[in-house]
Amino acid sequence: MKILICGSTGYVGSRLTKKLLDEGHQIRCLARNPDSLNERFNSEKLEVIHGNLLNQETLHHIFDDIEVAYYLVHSLTAKDNFQDKEALCANNFINEAKKSDVKRIIYLGGLGTNSEDLSPHLESRKQVGQILKSSEIPCIEIQASIIIGSGSLSFEIMKHLVERLPLMITPKWVSSMAQPIWIDDVLRYLTESILIKLSGSCVIQIGGPDQITYKELMSIYAKILGKKRLMISVPVLTPNLSSKWLGLVTPVYARIGKKLIESLKSDSIIENNDHINQFCVTPIGIREALIKTTSDLNQNVQPESRWYDSISSGISEFNLNDQTKYKHKYKDVRKIAVPVDTVTAFNPINQIGGNNGWYFANLLWNIRGWIDLAVGGVGLRRRNRRNAEKFIVGDTLDWWRISESKENQYVRLEAEMKLPGKAWLEFRVWSDSKGSILQQTAGFDTNSIFGKIYWVGLLPLHKVIFQGMINQIAKKIYNPNL
Repeated sequence: MKILICGSTGYVGSRLTKKLLDEGHQIRCLARNPDSLNERFNSEKLEVIHGNLLNQETLHHIFDDIEVAYYLVHSLTAKDNFQDKEALCANNFINEAKKSDVKRIIYLGGLGTNSEDLSPHLESRKQVGQILKSSEIPCIEIQASIIIGSGSLSFEIMKHLVERLPLMITPKWVSSMAQPIWIDDVLRYLTESILIKLSGSCVIQIGGPDQITYKELMSIYAKILGKKRLMISVPVLTPNLSSKWLGLVTPVYARIGKKLIESLKSDSIIENNDHINQFCVTPIGIREALIKTTSDLNQNVQPESRWYDSISSGISEFNLNDQTKYKHKYKDVRKIAVPVDTVTAFNPINQIGGNNGWYFANLLWNIRGWIDLAVGGVGLRRRNRRNAEKFIVGDTLDWWRISESKENQYVRLEAEMKLPGKAWLEFRVWSDSKGSILQQTAGFDTNSIFGKIYWVGLLPLHKVIFQGMINQIAKKIYNPNL
């Protein structure tokens, strides 16, 4: 079957793409940066085309020969007007779909009660579902409760809270009811949705067999880990304060945490069992789901995907195809010659960041990360790349995201921290008559006076850090055991 997936870089989307490829389907993915997906999946059955759901002009022909289309797009990280952006994306998608012969649309949304007091995030999810069901094309809207799996947003919050805090002051939102569901069960519902008999559009609510609170979920996880945790409930911690607290203790950015907490204030339990008997899925219980997830972590199994892998998860609304015209561009360029081949010269670059640090003034790098964390940025919490052997476009490393890469020759990192402009860091290696040349370039582009002040004010410190860094990299090239 020929299938279109929009949202294939996300936590669920990337796992679904892999699962459908493994099942032998022909997959077409829409992406703002095709290289990031081509490198990630590397399959002959995968076709990646460039497009942006915010711009319908880029969507022509994406439905050509498509039988089923998945819509897994969301804008949880958008700063402003995220509801309008989600609606625009959904409208552009369905308008293009109506020009095609696509037989079915499958949409993954959020499960919330029918209460009128839905959070903006859940209200937006509901609105997107209504848009996608507004045409004559049958649409299956799957509404999922909290998703449990290594790398999922909800699991990562719980994991870090339980593992780091023996005493927790818990606000009211941890007492809302939910039906957590294991990621593999979500994928089964999504894949089986291709073939179930359907005469029109419908909503299917999914969740695990257990109805529990987020507080109970944390207690179960603590028992699995063999840890004693005391949780004291308080009624006064607002979503805004809670999100800042989460931002300091967990890998979740404050902006995302606020939207998630607003959603957790509503119960997320199944109220409608219509059509569920058409699926051959029996979801596992929460304890078993947590044990399976914890087992993978204990065996150091790298998650297939993580919530922040999506390019849209960047705190600065990172765009690999940024067309902004900057008035002021600054660079710090340093070169060094080394008597080795290019692969050997590039090897220390391939090990940079994360647990290995940045070769020079790591304390200052950490302080800068803490400052970014304190103002709601990403900090240094995304410590490891998905692939430690090479740089993959779209992957994250500390506060950077890989925007360009050529194996053992070149990598460009773009910052997702909070800045008055765009910061980037490049490493290039090329051969010469005596060995190789390593070039390190730190850059900053801005359109504001604050950006100019930022670069000029830090220039003396940057000169020390960047010179020290390239010197230490050179030492590492000469002596890999350092």
